[in-house]
Amino acid sequence: MAAALVSFILGQLATITFETAWQELKLVIGVEEEVRKLQSNFEVIQEVVEDAEVKQVMDKSVKRWIDKLKDVAYDMEDVLDEWTTALSKLKPDEAESASVPKKKVRLSRLPFNLGGQVVRGYDIGDKIRRINVELDEIAREKDRNHFARSEITQPRRLERTTAYVDVSEIKGRNDVRDNIVSKLTSDEGSIQTVSIIGMCGIGKTALAQLVVNHVKGQNSFDDVVWVCVSDFFDQIKIAREILEGLGCGSSRDLISLQGLLDNIAEKVRDRKVFIVFDDVWTEREADWEALRAALQHCKHGIRILVTTRKESVVKVIRSSHVFRLELLSDEICWEILKSKAFFGRGESERRDLEDVGMRIAKKCKGLALAAKELGSLLRQKRRRVEWERVLNSGFWELEIAEEYIFRPLLLSYYDLPSTIRRCLLYCAIFPKDYVMGKDELIVHWKMQGFLNSVDDDSEMELKGEEYFEYLADRSLFQDLERDDYGNIFVGKMHDLVHDCLLFMTKDEIVTKEVDSKETWNLDLVSKRARHSSIKISQPNSFPICINGVEKLRTLITIGESYDVTSEGLKKLFSEAKCLRLLDFQLPRIRKVSEEIQVPEEIGNLIHLRYLTFLSYQSLELPESVCDLRNLEYLNIVNCSELPKEMEKLINLKYLYTRDCNRLSHYPKGIGRLTSLQRLDRIIARVDCNHTKDFSVGDFQNLDLLRGDLWLELEGNWINIEEVERAKLHKKIHLMELRVVFRSNNAGHEMKDNFIKALNPRPNFHIHFFGI
Repeated sequence: MAAALVSFILGQLATITFETAWQELKLVIGVEEEVRKLQSNFEVIQEVVEDAEVKQVMDKSVKRWIDKLKDVAYDMEDVLDEWTTALSKLKPDEAESASVPKKKVRLSRLPFNLGGQVVRGYDIGDKIRRINVELDEIAREKDRNHFARSEITQPRRLERTTAYVDVSEIKGRNDVRDNIVSKLTSDEGSIQTVSIIGMCGIGKTALAQLVVNHVKGQNSFDDVVWVCVSDFFDQIKIAREILEGLGCGSSRDLISLQGLLDNIAEKVRDRKVFIVFDDVWTEREADWEALRAALQHCKHGIRILVTTRKESVVKVIRSSHVFRLELLSDEICWEILKSKAFFGRGESERRDLEDVGMRIAKKCKGLALAAKELGSLLRQKRRRVEWERVLNSGFWELEIAEEYIFRPLLLSYYDLPSTIRRCLLYCAIFPKDYVMGKDELIVHWKMQGFLNSVDDDSEMELKGEEYFEYLADRSLFQDLERDDYGNIFVGKMHDLVHDCLLFMTKDEIVTKEVDSKETWNLDLVSKRARHSSIKISQPNSFPICINGVEKLRTLITIGESYDVTSEGLKKLFSEAKCLRLLDFQLPRIRKVSEEIQVPEEIGNLIHLRYLTFLSYQSLELPESVCDLRNLEYLNIVNCSELPKEMEKLINLKYLYTRDCNRLSHYPKGIGRLTSLQRLDRIIARVDCNHTKDFSVGDFQNLDLLRGDLWLELEGNWINIEEVERAKLHKKIHLMELRVVFRSNNAGHEMKDNFIKALNPRPNFHIHFFGI
């Protein structure tokens, strides 16, 4: 995450140089030099941060260095955001006087009101100076750690695998083994490739070993060759291993790929050969082409078995059969675990520990690796209380986690580009077994600035879809559901992946679960907490006592059985001023008639991009919401009235009000939100435009609208000029209108007049209801 964050900050600094904000910032005495120094420090650190991110796993001092760097980068991002937000609030005459570059001044003369805070140019400059002091120290520590420049030190790979295995330790895979063997021994053709795909730790290598053991027993092939690919796909190294497996011990004398492939082609010509390529990562078709061509000289056909975590590998190697390995049952995990844990124990001791062990086996969630390693851990623990401690611990809290359980996952993590790593780590904020909608997750990534490598918003969404598919391709998401066109729209994360991400984001991402009726405090403990989710599963009240949220960027609440007070919200908004994403599920309260009032202090959240209020009661939003200049996403349920000055939300792109049944009208200012892309529902007048309410003609400048829209029309007659003013034909991304006439006089004549005046483009879908 640090590498992506540093890269983002440098991009911001580079971009701001050409913007008005930079011209204003240079007016602060001494800051121009400080910013150049800041940029230089970040550039030097950027050269080594990738290497440091890998080394932090095994070196705690490096982990502390990375944590310091991330804290400073986050603070710098907030300062830049604070400054550009302040400039956006300048009145035209103030902006003109501030931009005169004739001489440098102390900008304390230019106060900006940010959500109740008076921010002066001098304050911004002072923050930059303090950040530079911290960054200087981080840069000095960098030299003491001797990080590699311009190179990434790959994490230590797993032990080399072989074909040898104690088959009695492999449980629950006999049926799929038989199916694979059937495909390998019955198919015709020159080269047949069978692939086994699945997440790390699920047992792909063990299954391949089981297959090899079985075919050797059947004498189905003249030669069985095992190649552990794992590391960088080295064609010469792999060719030598194949030759050695074919009995050519002199392959070390050959130094050219051509000579090695000539020998392979000659050796396999008159033999029936089975080759296993274990743990394949390469996605380059060119890596396979020469080897495939050499193997085609085999008269009896080559059979290949590949194990991989990546869907893309399956396509590259042209698999004729693909086996996506399923998770093991809890019962099979228990069989694996107890075979390790109970070794050398007496019958009475086994009986005493069995019930705890079975519950521990459920923690494995179908992963053979977890069952095996937990079994080995439990073998060393003699007392029941020690087993119960393992049961009640998260994987990340176990002493074996880092070295034996998480290490295979870390290989998948460091195989990702730094920008995608950041997106993956963020997923730890969601509870276990949370069904993540792809669109929902992409919006979260956008609001956090993770997709800012492209400027165009539609390009951001495409980039987000690419990232999601990239993670799914590497088996980091599971239980994927696809639409009729084969596109993934939801997925889940395995518990082990989730625990690994929590381990890597310790203190930065904090998840809490409140399952007691007792009074609780929102105390995040770590001052480094940036993202937090709270799951409330018992009737309770949202706390007034709130601590440790000063740096918090994300807060998600989940639950339907807790009360919330304006006092609690006021405390939260006053403390958590760095929030960028707030997803608040306001629950049922005792009195159905009672209205939840969001306090004015919400206007303090100047960095806020995403705001969701899902309320079962009538909800009132204060006018201060319109001070949230950076707000891009607003989703509300049961809101009774929208703020009047909606036009001030100049960056709003998503406005969801479909479930606000109490809304009787929409402010006219919505028509001036030219960045608006998604609008799921709106009430519009069609009879005239002389009103404070939104009318159909106010769609005129909303050309970025996309998707479909539920449109409720208010008025007893159709003003043709007003409807024509909407210029529907310019909304090329808007696909569909669902129209309801709220007038008692509505009939086919009004419908026909509306369609005629609207003049929709060909193939545009309009559905009418109630006529």
